[in-house]
Amino acid sequence: MGLDAAEGERFAAVLVRHEDQIVKRWTELVAETLRGRLSQAELGRQVTEIHRSLVAAAGPSGMSVDGEAAGELRAVLSELSVARARQGFTATETAVSIFALKDTLRDILDIRDSPELLSDYVEFSRLIDELGLFTFETYTKARESVVADQAEQLLELSTPVVKLWEGVVAVPLVGTLDSARAQVVMEKLLQTLVDTGSPTRSSTSPVCPPWTRRSRSTCSRRLSRPA
Repeated sequence: MGLDAAEGERFAAVLVRHEDQIVKRWTELVAETLRGRLSQAELGRQVTEIHRSLVAAAGPSGMSVDGEAAGELRAVLSELSVARARQGFTATETAVSIFALKDTLRDILDIRDSPELLSDYVEFSRLIDELGLFTFETYTKARESVVADQAEQLLELSTPVVKLWEGVVAVPLVGTLDSARAQVVMEKLLQTLVDTGSPTRSSTSPVCPPWTRRSRSTCSRRLSRPA
């Protein structure tokens, strides 16, 4: 898939010849889908960067999403996907930022009266579809990573280690203590014992809804200074 050498050269020529029009129209179309959630300046910068990397990737050797020449383009699209995932945009909103290039080219190029331009537009559209799918997949992976990081941060927030007085720390446990949370509890407790030099620790469970057999003893046990 992708463009052959001749198609790649024509694609690059179109992007360069109509650069100002393409960037302006492309930015307008994407802005309509994002409903003001990105500033016009930031969106224009992103579109310009994608346009520049597209021109660099298209050339006499042809163009494909996984080709060596498209390395910078993939990096730019990956950066866009990660940024949008962290900003809370949906996968569709992110991918549309790429798919909008098809409508942009259709609006700018007079393809109705030129069979050659129409043929090129079809091939350009296929390439843009591949770029959009790449962006969609990259966004999905980035979003999964963001969710996992947030879950880990919430897990840490739900297991505080409290210094009661000099030499004594406690872990107030509320809720079900599953294996993942138990590991976080033990790691934080041991690190705090080392940091504070506390020989005494306690585990308290004011509220413990239904738990697993494994977590029952851990959740209810009180640890005090060894005899």
